[in-house]
Amino acid sequence: MKTSLVILAMCITVLAMLIAGCTSSQPVGAVPPISPSVATTTATSFTCGFTSCHGLDLACGPNPPQVCPMYYQLGDKCRQYAYCSNTSGSCSLVTTQQFASCKSCIERCGGADPAEILSCEEKC
Repeated sequence: MKTSLVILAMCITVLAMLIAGCTSSQPVGAVPPISPSVATTTATSFTCGFTSCHGLDLACGPNPPQVCPMYYQLGDKCRQYAYCSNTSGSCSLVTTQQFASCKSCIERCGGADPAEILSCEEKC
């Protein structure tokens, strides 16, 4: 009987704490308002990105895909060494020496067995 009263008192205390936390108000002015100039700049900004989601055939353009499928394709490892640059309103592909080395290594990985090719790519 005594333990059930203690458990009931603890449950009421926890419930009161949860309710008090849910009804607390945030301080006024905690979040600054968004200025109209920021919203206008974001809406008119030029987007530049890869036009494909996977692989070694890279190109850059103003309309990159917003969603890409979640699978791995041969050459995805090398994409980390390339990027798209928005210079003076022109979207262009920039590759590094690491990209060139990675790409040539993967292109040398041959064979008909996909597991063998992926194993080879890991070493690039």
